[in-house]
Amino acid sequence: MANRYDKIPDYKVIKSAMQQELTDSQIKYVESTIKQATLQNEYTAYIDLLSFNPNQKIKLIQVLSNKGYQLAEESSWSIIIDL
Repeated sequence: MANRYDKIPDYKVIKSAMQQELTDSQIKYVESTIKQATLQNEYTAYIDLLSFNPNQKIKLIQVLSNKGYQLAEESSWSIIIDL
């Protein structure tokens, strides 16, 4: 019977996800998007934010800004980065 309840995530996992921390898969997604745009000689990279919560979006913008990227456009659904 305990196995049925194992599917419910722990509170700490949910709380962590709701904070500003980016998941490993989100970081890999942003990395591969930027690399792919660079390899294709594009001047911008489009990042879809559907899998990001609002706090993670803020964190991503902070990280990108700290790394020297300029945002060409920003909405609640996506970010376009100048390369």
